[in-house]
Amino acid sequence: MTDNRKSGIALIAGSLGGLLTMAIHPTGGGVLTPAQFEHLAVASAIAHSIAMISFLILVLGAFGLTQRLAAPDRLAFSALVVFVFAAVAVLIATAVSGFIVPNIMRHMIRDTPASAPQWHIVIDAIFQINQAFSRIYTVAASAAIILWSASALRNGGLGRGLATYGVIASSLLIVGIVIGHLKLDVHGMSVVVLVQVIWLIGASIQLRKDATPMIYAAS
Repeated sequence: MTDNRKSGIALIAGSLGGLLTMAIHPTGGGVLTPAQFEHLAVASAIAHSIAMISFLILVLGAFGLTQRLAAPDRLAFSALVVFVFAAVAVLIATAVSGFIVPNIMRHMIRDTPASAPQWHIVIDAIFQINQAFSRIYTVAASAAIILWSASALRNGGLGRGLATYGVIASSLLIVGIVIGHLKLDVHGMSVVVLVQVIWLIGASIQLRKDATPMIYAAS
């Protein structure tokens, strides 16, 4: 099996893991009994664990994609660096949302009702940390796709249709974050994941079909 095919499989597997994460991500709210909360916490831990593993697999695929698109202009290499930065951000965001917040809520449930307002302040503060890293991930991962797509448009390696989609769709995600229109709750993050997965799966399909290494003439 060639490196291109292995990288394509990694991108597909990581993308499917991202879709699975959003499909099973809990959205419960309101007043919960201790039993209901424990069920929610377990579901959250499972969903965010899948997300972590998925992004590690995506990073493996990203190395192969970068090798496929490598050119003297270093656009693809720059995309890889930015994508790894995005992966670090999303790993922090998933750890906060999947493990830190549920553990704090367990302490809140066991505490006296009079202390609830203080716990809510703590949880809200930590949630803002999660949102910050989620925004960092969205912008950085979108920028990486723009760079990979720009490399493909300039040097080849991916279809022009897919590369054009990557530039336009990822730019719109960045604009949505910057102007505050795109909120990264479960629904907003689902939009981000779907837009990026479409590009990643498209790239993975082309990687798996083309096992011929790229050769560039010396500039």
